[in-house]
Amino acid sequence: MASSIHVPSKLSLVKRALSYPRYSAFLAQRKLRFWQRYRWIHSEQRFEQPAPAPLVFKLYLTQDCNLRCGMCMLWGEKGTYYLPEAKKAPRELDFRVIERIFAEAGDQRPSFIFSGGEPLLYSRFADLAALLEQHRCFAYFCTNGAFVEKHLAAIADNPYLVFYISLDGSKEVNDRLRGKGVYDQVVHSIALLKAQKRKPYLGLQLTLQPENVHTLHATCKEMIGLGVDWIFINLQWTVSAEQAAEYEAVLEQEFGVTPKSHTGFMLPYELDKAEFVRQCRMIRGERWPIQISSYLKQPEDIYDYVDRPGKNPYNQFCNKQWLRMDVLSDGQVTPCIQYPDLKFGSLQESSVMEIWNGPAYRAFRSRIEKKSLPVCSSCYCLYLYDAGRHVL
Repeated sequence: MASSIHVPSKLSLVKRALSYPRYSAFLAQRKLRFWQRYRWIHSEQRFEQPAPAPLVFKLYLTQDCNLRCGMCMLWGEKGTYYLPEAKKAPRELDFRVIERIFAEAGDQRPSFIFSGGEPLLYSRFADLAALLEQHRCFAYFCTNGAFVEKHLAAIADNPYLVFYISLDGSKEVNDRLRGKGVYDQVVHSIALLKAQKRKPYLGLQLTLQPENVHTLHATCKEMIGLGVDWIFINLQWTVSAEQAAEYEAVLEQEFGVTPKSHTGFMLPYELDKAEFVRQCRMIRGERWPIQISSYLKQPEDIYDYVDRPGKNPYNQFCNKQWLRMDVLSDGQVTPCIQYPDLKFGSLQESSVMEIWNGPAYRAFRSRIEKKSLPVCSSCYCLYLYDAGRHVL
């Protein structure tokens, strides 16, 4: 069960429902659909029937990004996008792949997560936004906020776009981590979104770093003052040298693949854990109008997360493999978009369900039923798609 550092009052939830009626209805429906899928996953039907269609699609729209954040597993010093094979891949996802997904699964109204790179650099953003509205599908855009103004015409009056903007602290701290001028750009983009007649639901993602751990409480106050609807304190994903060696051995021996994507996660995480706990207690000690979340059930669990990266303290089962399809910028489907060393087919050539229930995917599901991969313990999907979580 992923937890919330602060759960808003019932009155705040009512206000959210009134401000975002379609999105609130979607959240309730999604909770029901996930609950039904979890029941299916953890029943004998999982072994007897093909997997039902994905409820969620996560797409890397583009490899391009205007920032080079040091903690990034893609564009960081050891990031995936620096690998020679990544540089040979298409820079952005062919729009025909997206059209195919909607043609085959759009009538079931799945939700989408769009990432990259920077998804607002995608050249067909306006067409994508129109497609989402046409099929009444909600989508989360995980963005650094730099190009909101460029797309205001496509964003205006479209109730199906949700933005999760990254910002990592005060102006001084954030710009030290992400680059000079980034903070002002994010604040400007938030103001533009909040000035819309139909305001999109706006979350803020803060990646917990040694530089910003002492500012969590202050940053929450500052961002709520700007009008964000949700704050999520994201944990840096790390892989130890021991995990990396085990992962390499498993993929080479069991799948005949030499993995490389995990190198982007091999970063130090020298966090002041006691300060994180203190900041969370400060946040919990006040009343806030919005939800402030973390994957951790309790702030003290940060000790295990940082000091024992190979041991997930909660869920060990990757429900995501029966819930969400991940698609890379070249159209290849991978079981995990964070570690895309395994690929099970291309949506340029095959249908969604051919890949989803194809032999490669079925074999992978059979493998992880027994044991997750060595790098999985810090993966956010184990937390996000934990069947036992109540909030987030």
